[in-house]
Amino acid sequence: MLEEKMMWQGEPRMQVRDALTALSIGETFLAYIRQAGIMKDIYAAVGSKAIRVLEELLCTLDDETLDDPECYQKIEKILRTLESNWLGSQRHGC
Repeated sequence: MLEEKMMWQGEPRMQVRDALTALSIGETFLAYIRQAGIMKDIYAAVGSKAIRVLEELLCTLDDETLDDPECYQKIEKILRTLESNWLGSQRHGC
């Protein structure tokens, strides 16, 4: 999970006060961009990126050049796609 990988001032997790402050800043920022009428554009950008990631994953699944019997090549390419889009995994040994 991304939260477990985050470092906050050299510590593996945020302190409670810092986490609550970050949450408050995020809520304030969201309220501001909603009021400014920007949320629709942000939702469109997020949706567009999600579609691109899904299309890339589907292309990987349909890629016949990645044809090892255990599908390790496809799995590796899927994981690289996810990680390059900040959707990393907690796979071991890599």
